[in-house]
Amino acid sequence: MTNLGDLLAVTFYLAVVAGILAAVVLFSRSHRKRKEQLDRIEAKLNDLTGK
Repeated sequence: MTNLGDLLAVTFYLAVVAGILAAVVLFSRSHRKRKEQLDRIEAKLNDLTGK
C-alpha cells in the first residue's frame, strides 16, 4: 500500500512540472504576440514614411 506522504510528494512534483510547462507556453505566446504587434507597428511606420 502506498504511503500518503509518497502520494503527496509525487503530486507536488507533478504540479511543479506542470507549472514549468505552463510558464514556458505562456512566455512563448506572449513573445509571439509582442513580435506580431511590433511587426504591425513597423509596417504602419513604413507606410507613413513611404518606404
